[in-house]
Amino acid sequence: MPELPEVEFAARALSRWLEGRTIERAAAPESRIFRGADRRAFERDLQGRTLQRVDRRGKILLLSFDRDVGLVSHLGMTGKWVRRSHDDPRPGHARARLALRGDGIVYYDDQRLFGRLAIQPAHALLELPEVRALGPDPLVDGIDPKRLHERLRRTSRSVKVAIMDQSVIAGIGNIQATEALFRARIHPARVASTLSLAEVRAIAKGIEDSIAHTLGDAGDGDEITYVEEPGAANPFLVYGRKGKPCPRCRAPIEAIVLGGRTSAFCPHCQR
Repeated sequence: MPELPEVEFAARALSRWLEGRTIERAAAPESRIFRGADRRAFERDLQGRTLQRVDRRGKILLLSFDRDVGLVSHLGMTGKWVRRSHDDPRPGHARARLALRGDGIVYYDDQRLFGRLAIQPAHALLELPEVRALGPDPLVDGIDPKRLHERLRRTSRSVKVAIMDQSVIAGIGNIQATEALFRARIHPARVASTLSLAEVRAIAKGIEDSIAHTLGDAGDGDEITYVEEPGAANPFLVYGRKGKPCPRCRAPIEAIVLGGRTSAFCPHCQR
């Protein structure tokens, strides 16, 4: 499932592909990606528009075009933006397309249809309720350990569940939370309110290091491969590695379920 690093990859790619380019035609068949939104507005309002900037808050992409046209893009579980030439075959799960003037087509590809697209006024994108409800974004705002410690002190939830709350830290999902807690040597089931400031500092650093690692592994190409895709390599330290040796101490990685999500951890390094 795309988390902050994968959505940041998409933001950077869309900036390279679309900034200064004019959309000759936008097209999309009826599908669930327009739930709660107007598909016809996507086709009508984006035609002839030029991208001015791409913002990202947590897992939400915010595209601003000229004439105050904005596009909100959630990638859901399997969504991704990909670029093709006019002569290339379309992606297997293309749900929307932006044909660019001159050459090139940018597709929104989404196998499971949990992603979402919606047209909004560009000037209001950062003021949308779903954006304003987000906590600090690790790349945009940084993480203030003291502020995070204050927030965690007020909850009886496990630290894993707490840091996946988008109102606490924007963009952190199951993978990044699992990896960050391993780097910080904190057990995922630890009650968040029992953490010291030093431990929260370690978690903040773990989040930052894990995001940097994931972005570095993704590189700066035109298309990303998600770890859940068939045949994909697993670049993570403990996520998806139950039963494999811990990269630090060689103890077998274990897994528990927290908040409905599987959480891998090392029973020796994360007591």
